[in-house]
Amino acid sequence: MHNDQEIVQVKLDQPKEFQPATTSKAFQMKLGESKTVVVYNRVNNYILDALLKAVFRNDH
Repeated sequence: MHNDQEIVQVKLDQPKEFQPATTSKAFQMKLGESKTVVVYNRVNNYILDALLKAVFRNDH
């Protein structure tokens, strides 16, 4: 018996007037002379968490 995996594409019906949500800048922070972090309003939580931990890590 083989355990073959299948990839199945799923499409959901969307109204014709559906427009994707726009992405806009939530905040911008300058980290140094040549480093700036820009976070947009639709960032995933786990990405934002990792970013904040990297920027504000405690080097004591």
